[in-house]
Amino acid sequence: MYVKHFDNVLSFINTYHKLINCHIVDFITENLWETCLPDALRSELEKDKIDCIYWTEHESHPALNNFMRSTKCLSLQSCSVEITPNDLADILPNIKNLNKCKCKSTKTEFMNAKKLHEVESLGNVIGTVATSTGSLVIDAGAGKAYLSTFLAENHKVPVLAIDCSQSCWKGAICRQKKLKKKMKYSESLVRYVVEEINEKTDYVRMVKENFCDWNLDRNLVLTGLHTCGSLTHSIIETFLTTEDIHLLCIVPCCYHLTNETFNKRINFSKNARMLAQQSIERSTENKFVSSSLFYRAVLQVILHSIGIYNARVGRRGPSHDFVSYAQWAFSRIGVESGKIPSLEKLENTYQFYVHLTKRFCTFQMLRVHMGLVLEAAIMLDRIIFLQKSNQCSKVAILRLFDPVLSPRHYGIIAIK
Repeated sequence: MYVKHFDNVLSFINTYHKLINCHIVDFITENLWETCLPDALRSELEKDKIDCIYWTEHESHPALNNFMRSTKCLSLQSCSVEITPNDLADILPNIKNLNKCKCKSTKTEFMNAKKLHEVESLGNVIGTVATSTGSLVIDAGAGKAYLSTFLAENHKVPVLAIDCSQSCWKGAICRQKKLKKKMKYSESLVRYVVEEINEKTDYVRMVKENFCDWNLDRNLVLTGLHTCGSLTHSIIETFLTTEDIHLLCIVPCCYHLTNETFNKRINFSKNARMLAQQSIERSTENKFVSSSLFYRAVLQVILHSIGIYNARVGRRGPSHDFVSYAQWAFSRIGVESGKIPSLEKLENTYQFYVHLTKRFCTFQMLRVHMGLVLEAAIMLDRIIFLQKSNQCSKVAILRLFDPVLSPRHYGIIAIK
């Protein structure tokens, strides 16, 4: 199933490679509307006034309908499993008491709503598996060990929390001390290790060093909540080479921070990986495209006119008017005062291009929908690698979180 889906995803990506690999700041300077959209789709969008946020099927929009259906069908939602007790039972038939896995954290003062939701959702899956199989959990890239603490407190399982950041380790220890009077289990069940994680990490050694009495018998679970960039690859490779780890369950994130793929025939550009980070759920929930995105595209015209190329402006600039945004941007990138156009010229330039706003928003929303397909490609590359290892009895993509609250809401589970 995954291989066929992957092939269809790659074919679609190839068809829209210009739309995927462009950068939205070049919308005006490189005429992306004309150069990146197929003729039929562009003509249809130019002919009708289509609200780029509330796209719905209409008989006069066959090209757009086909595009929207394709991105939805090729997304991970079409080949993933939503986590419910019944679905988890299908993946893990030997796990018992699945209906009792819905614990809630009582220590909410250190987590925002997003983190709390993620920790509870993943923690209950991992906790259920670990208690049912008598396993020790390895939390790779643990950060401040929110997940580790939740597992120890609510599921009473031992956890080895590993992170390469000394500051995160100190934060975890500080947080634990603040909770010391309330905590009964996690203080003794969680062990913190500061060490860099890579494909050669010896998890068994660390378990033996930190849990001296633990009897290793293929009873380790390897997990990670939002394993960043190349950390996902390292964890997958180590899972396959470590005999005593019987289950893997990770939620990857930060696709743009690595260019690694298991299928060496695939190479996604930095722009494509950045696009995979987009959230269609948040875009449709917010019901607008940020005005600062269009401001940046207009600014690109001005920067080119004064001989500045490849400028890195960054985010969070003023969004109430273009002139304020431009002044903020010039300050950010250190443009000489003599090169900065007058306020009148800045405003006139913006007014000259403001009629492109609707096209810009439409173009960006097309790209956001393409992000669904790119995320599928990146995740399926990893899933298929696990399948082809011939070491896993089950491999699946899980829908773990509310996508509006937590855009990187898909997890990978593999069982030896």
